[in-house]
Amino acid sequence: MASIRELLEQSVLMGLGAVSLTRETAQNLVDEMVKRGQAQREEASDMVEQLIQRGEKERNALRKLIREEVQEVLKELQLPTHADMKAVERKLDAILQKLE
Repeated sequence: MASIRELLEQSVLMGLGAVSLTRETAQNLVDEMVKRGQAQREEASDMVEQLIQRGEKERNALRKLIREEVQEVLKELQLPTHADMKAVERKLDAILQKLE
């Protein structure tokens, strides 16, 4: 059974995949605009770059937002962090050494 963290990661990856804009997709979009007369061929290269840059900015903003939301959910669930588990492990090791 998948952990909450794994489910959240899968959801994040699916969301990022849904909004990602590849160079090929951008090029196809601009080519179609040129074909329909909605853009000039000379502008096409710049338009593709602008679309790619905008997609990157939006993807990064979405990643940041998702990270913040995931951290908030994990905080609310009060799940132990890796650091918490390491601290417990060190304490347990100390107790076991005293018992030996």
